[in-house]
Amino acid sequence: MGTTKLKKYLKEQAVPIGVLVCMIAIGAVLTPTFLTSLNLQNLFIQQASNMVASLGMFVAILSGGIDLSIGSVMAVSSVFCASLLVSTNNLVISSLGALLMCVLLGIVNGVIVAKLRIAPFIVTLGMMEFARGIAYWYTNSAPISWKNAECAKTFEFIGKGRILGTIPTLSVVMIAYIVIVWFIMKKTTAGRVVYAIGGNEEAVQLSGLDVSKWKIIPYAFCAFCAAVAGILLTARLGVGAPTNGEELANDCIASVVIGGTSFTGGKGNISGVIIGVFILGIINNLLDLMNVSSYPQMMLKGTIIVAAVVFSTIKDKRH
Repeated sequence: MGTTKLKKYLKEQAVPIGVLVCMIAIGAVLTPTFLTSLNLQNLFIQQASNMVASLGMFVAILSGGIDLSIGSVMAVSSVFCASLLVSTNNLVISSLGALLMCVLLGIVNGVIVAKLRIAPFIVTLGMMEFARGIAYWYTNSAPISWKNAECAKTFEFIGKGRILGTIPTLSVVMIAYIVIVWFIMKKTTAGRVVYAIGGNEEAVQLSGLDVSKWKIIPYAFCAFCAAVAGILLTARLGVGAPTNGEELANDCIASVVIGGTSFTGGKGNISGVIIGVFILGIINNLLDLMNVSSYPQMMLKGTIIVAAVVFSTIKDKRH
């Protein structure tokens, strides 16, 4: 990155970076436990599934849309993965089954938004209820343990294992996923078209591209990310539960917008999403270390989402 590009980036991301640095400093002052190796490793482990899901939400918002069903789709992935793992004893089959099911749900979202031109908020709100219903119906409202599966040790290594005895496997998976999504968004035609559609859909249409087809991709990809996040969470928790991901949509939206992505689409970068995820993660981590109940956490998240959207709107109007 050249000096000019670096200065431009730092200017654009000054607020998120500043907030992240402040949160780290506050954490170090409030509790000595915060900067310990064990707590930092736990922070990375806890944010792995949120990071993967937030990257999916990033693509959806970047395209000018939104996906409120991401948490429910994660729950579908979680219960299907656990169930198939128990019945097939095959990690590949169980993962592919969960991914396929969730991508189909994402395609349904995308087709309705793109072809019928219905607002993404309404479509994904309906899918949020539908997918959550699938998860509860499929499990009869009970979590599914995969601990007795023959390949349980391999799956457990993904969720709780450590490479070279020190590096959490989930952290490695998270970093690899970030690199892959960065490559897709920056180096492929699909990524460039998503940016273009979010920035000016009419101009993309006039250039000769079939926008209705391309607009399906962000929702399918968002569902894919939710499915991967669900698999990772299931590996970490040891069960597939229909309650998984209940607050995920709020966390993902907050992380994406806090990181500087325009809520109207077309502007944003993956590094901002990373910053946003860790800002929220640090807040939750600090409140947990200080034994603050979950209710103030919910209030704080709501405030952050509104403030981030207001700031994003003001910034877009200035430009």
